[in-house]
Amino acid sequence: MPEPAPLAAEPETVRQNRLRLSLVWIVPIVAVLIGIGLVLRSLLLAGPQITIEFRSADGIEARRTEVRFKEVVIGHVRRVQLRPDHQAVLVTVDLDKSAESLAVEDARFWIVRPRIGTGGVSGLSTLLSGAYIGVDAGASTEPRREFTGLDNPPLVLRDEHGSSFVLRADDLGSLDVGSPVYHRRVPVGRVVGYTLDADHESLQVQVFISAPYDKLVDRRSRFWNASGVELALNAGGLTLNTQSLVSMIAGGVAFADPPDAQPGAAVESGHAFKLYDTEHAAMAPRDGRPMRVRMVFAQSLRGLEAGAPIDLLGIEIGTVRSIGFLAEPASGKLPMEVMADLYPARMGALRGRRAPGVEREKSDRALVGRLVEHGLRAQLRAGNLLTGAQYVALDFVPKAAPVRFDAAAALPTLPTVPGTLDSLQAQVADIVAELSKVRFGAIGSQLQSTLKSLDTTGASLQAVLTSADATLRQLTPAAREALAGVQQTLKQTEQTLQQAQKTLSSADANLLDERAPLQRNAGQTLAEMQRAAQSLRVLADYLQRHPESLLRGKPADPDTGAASVGDPKEQAPK
Repeated sequence: MPEPAPLAAEPETVRQNRLRLSLVWIVPIVAVLIGIGLVLRSLLLAGPQITIEFRSADGIEARRTEVRFKEVVIGHVRRVQLRPDHQAVLVTVDLDKSAESLAVEDARFWIVRPRIGTGGVSGLSTLLSGAYIGVDAGASTEPRREFTGLDNPPLVLRDEHGSSFVLRADDLGSLDVGSPVYHRRVPVGRVVGYTLDADHESLQVQVFISAPYDKLVDRRSRFWNASGVELALNAGGLTLNTQSLVSMIAGGVAFADPPDAQPGAAVESGHAFKLYDTEHAAMAPRDGRPMRVRMVFAQSLRGLEAGAPIDLLGIEIGTVRSIGFLAEPASGKLPMEVMADLYPARMGALRGRRAPGVEREKSDRALVGRLVEHGLRAQLRAGNLLTGAQYVALDFVPKAAPVRFDAAAALPTLPTVPGTLDSLQAQVADIVAELSKVRFGAIGSQLQSTLKSLDTTGASLQAVLTSADATLRQLTPAAREALAGVQQTLKQTEQTLQQAQKTLSSADANLLDERAPLQRNAGQTLAEMQRAAQSLRVLADYLQRHPESLLRGKPADPDTGAASVGDPKEQAPK
């Protein structure tokens, strides 16, 4: 009997471990772990998120515009949106962890784009890379997350080395933010701002001078407005002065130390200086306190302007402050009042020393009073014949009428005299009036008549000369020889008379009585010879005028009737 087949082995139940992962899940798990690591890393490395408010988002793009500090990228723009009132733009920026310390209370942000201004051209690199947000690090340690962006880049960064100074001026002129500051025509700084004082009477200009040039500024330094071109026409000729082409267009400020000045003490940043209008005014010696005076002129002040100089014997000692009317209804005139500032310090040795216990102002007024007593008067004079500008000259007038100078008055008055120009105009007017009385028309008519008469006489004389010349050409050679002989006889007779006069004058005075008859005879002989010479001279003149008488004879006298041509009495004039 066959053996039965063995029964199949009972299956063994094996329980699967649910915790065991398949190899398929390894890749996703690794990816998740990497993602978690990246998230953790980004969270650990992420910096603060800040919001900057700008007037416009021109050039800013979300996720593309960078934030740079010293040209190093420290963040990116995440989002750009309008403010709820639509008056500004809110830009959300993600800063790097390394730039977290820049998001402080006094940090400044602005948009860097191409700009052309008085300070030059900036932001040219953004033409290719696009606009970006610039950062100026603050000095505070207080964190901040919301900022207001600047419309323009700051002219002075907080990490820029140098010093700032304040210049006080009456007006801004052509200066502007970014105008250069020069020292010996080398640009060493720039204008960074300007503000009006609380009383609005003056202006404060802030300038920044870069290191190490800021050490050149001390208490003796003088600043002046170097804008445009300074053109002067004086006795030395035409003078043209300018700092540079940039200052001619954009304005500028220059500073230097006065010549022969003692070394000055160093000044701290923020020290205030006076801004002069010109280099000449800045380099002039210190004027000290001015003395206000008034002058009254009874004439036109055309050509005299505020700022015109006042000189004493050629030395400028003051300036004109204002010009106005001073009404005097009783006299029916309108005299002109001139207010001026005199600087007695410019008088030098003339000022002298003040007496002990006397104030300097009283001493200066007393000096002016003494000068007035000696004839000092104010007078208008022409300063430039081309422009018609005038100035006030203080000069001593001889025999001037006595005038009292009230030195104790609040506003003393300097006496005046008419200007030289007015006197010249009066003299010219008198000359013109006298010339207007002359009858130039009648004189011209008489002169024309005289000229016509002269022309007629000249024509007649020319005809006579022509006729005489023709007659002389018709004379025979014998007549010409006879005429030449007569002239030679006249010359010999004159020589004989001269020799006789010399002989008589050399005779001895003691023999006058003995030789009296001889001298009388000689005198009679000389008289006869003179008469003969005179007759010969008359004959020669007659022959010159009537040479035809040698051939035809003298014509008959109308009173005695016709005479014979051969009569010798008629041939020679009596």
